[in-house]
Amino acid sequence: MFKEPKKWDEVELEVPSLGTLTGICFDKGTTQYLSVPYASVPGRFRRPSPSAAPWPEKKWDGTKLSPFPCQPPRDFYPIPNPERPWVENPSRMSSTDCLSLNISVPTPPRSGENPEGGYPVMIFFHGGAFVYAAGGAAIYDGRVLSTVSKEDFNIPTIVISVNFRLGVFGFLASEEIRDYNKEFDEDGVGNYGLWDQVEALRWTKKHIAAFGGNPDRVCVFGQSAGGVSANVHLARNEPLFSSAIIQSGLIPLCGIMTVPQYQVLYDKMLTQLNIPEDLPPRQRLQRLIDAPEEDLAAAMVPVFVTPVITISPCDDGVLIGGPMPKYSEYVNFKAPEWCPRIMIGDVKNECMIWNKAYRQQTASSLLSLIRSFPFRTPGGAEKLIEAYGLKENMSNNETFWKIEEMCTHGLYSAVDWIVVRANPNVYAYHFDVPSPFENDWGGLAHHSLDNVYIWGLLRHMLPPQQQKVSADLAQAWLKFANGREPWAPFSKNGTWAVWTNTKLEERTIEQDKDRGYAIWEELEAFGKEKGIGLALIDDFYDLCDDLCMRRRQLTDPRSEIKPLKVGELGEYGIRRKSHKIAWANVP
Repeated sequence: MFKEPKKWDEVELEVPSLGTLTGICFDKGTTQYLSVPYASVPGRFRRPSPSAAPWPEKKWDGTKLSPFPCQPPRDFYPIPNPERPWVENPSRMSSTDCLSLNISVPTPPRSGENPEGGYPVMIFFHGGAFVYAAGGAAIYDGRVLSTVSKEDFNIPTIVISVNFRLGVFGFLASEEIRDYNKEFDEDGVGNYGLWDQVEALRWTKKHIAAFGGNPDRVCVFGQSAGGVSANVHLARNEPLFSSAIIQSGLIPLCGIMTVPQYQVLYDKMLTQLNIPEDLPPRQRLQRLIDAPEEDLAAAMVPVFVTPVITISPCDDGVLIGGPMPKYSEYVNFKAPEWCPRIMIGDVKNECMIWNKAYRQQTASSLLSLIRSFPFRTPGGAEKLIEAYGLKENMSNNETFWKIEEMCTHGLYSAVDWIVVRANPNVYAYHFDVPSPFENDWGGLAHHSLDNVYIWGLLRHMLPPQQQKVSADLAQAWLKFANGREPWAPFSKNGTWAVWTNTKLEERTIEQDKDRGYAIWEELEAFGKEKGIGLALIDDFYDLCDDLCMRRRQLTDPRSEIKPLKVGELGEYGIRRKSHKIAWANVP
């Protein structure tokens, strides 16, 4: 059982070609090296450059956190922030000084103990809609996971979290920016935050042996936008890791935007920042490049509309060597030979994350939106209405929870089911553990809650039975990263791992029939009967994307630039869901 450290001391590590790295050793056990630079930013809207070697004066202070990525403020977050008395959060954010790794290494191995040339490595890409959070945030502190990997489970593992550029700094695209990138012989446009991640993986491959890690046994894992990231790196087909965990997010999750769609957002950013329209295009871009970071971050709030701002990868044809996949195309999903082991899953109430975008919907407005939506599938709107039992006489409360269920299916679980059937050797899971925290999302297995249980920083705040679930979940992730079975792959018994409030259950589709499998297969069959394959699955995704992220409004050049303002749940007649949970030290 993990205990908070009583003592921490500075230690030094020699990293070949780089220099001496100072870190923090806890109780003569796990050591952390914070804010280790893996790349640099040569300029705004530019691809990253590998970090300079050696470090300045051949030294690096890994006892402090570097700036978190620049981002707009977030109005609500349902998870308490863990405390870390040995390190202070950075006093500023930055879009240029944020490319760093936080590396947690278990107790150094005794002579002859290193497995197969070094410890396995887990490298994490955080979620946050490619707009929020940071790899250095306390909730992703790898100290607990790395410590229990050795002390509790005897599978010592190095854990790394990654800071990368977010928001417009990491993803904005336009024709002007593409031409600007060409000036530096950089192909493509946008996706700079994802290119940051590529450099992080390359740095890890090159240097992790100095930390006792095995560069050939790297497991990428990511949640939400981090799951999208893991999927992107699989699709890029550069063998920088050997296994992957995709938590709550495949490539289309946050939307996929073309350069023309991004052009609309680019023009809106210029308007919001009062950059004159009569300037030549290159001068307007230069004004944007020179604008203060805080001004760009603030401009995102009205331009991107929704309270949980979401930014998308750009379909530039370069990042993954071709077009980004639609959900229907995951019917052909296969693990690459160099990364044969994949885990994929979702949580029960994913779309609470975007509830402010749809909480004002009534039954009438929802049905009107669906019937007027540009479905490619003839009869698709009525089929979807029938499949989800949507009625004109639904209360606002019923409408809200129908939308949450429908969008969780349309953006997450329906496509996970496609992936599992296409690649049955995957390890598939559902996370149904209700949140014990007292807020609007309490009692729900909401988006990102699984991070609390995997990382373990808040385990002491969970009810007793959930503390056991948390330990088991962490062990399962570590087992997978170490090449072991966390549970049976789908191909073995046709089962998913379902994490409940008290334990892990392996269930067949029949044993878990309320999940929605029959609805998803019905929607798949409807398109096939019309000879258009899984087109209704893509329509379903597009509808849910529009409900949650206001895609049509976002990319409409005529739409007004202003943030969406919404009231509290109770103002719309929406009742919180709750479960009776045995509380333990929960604020």
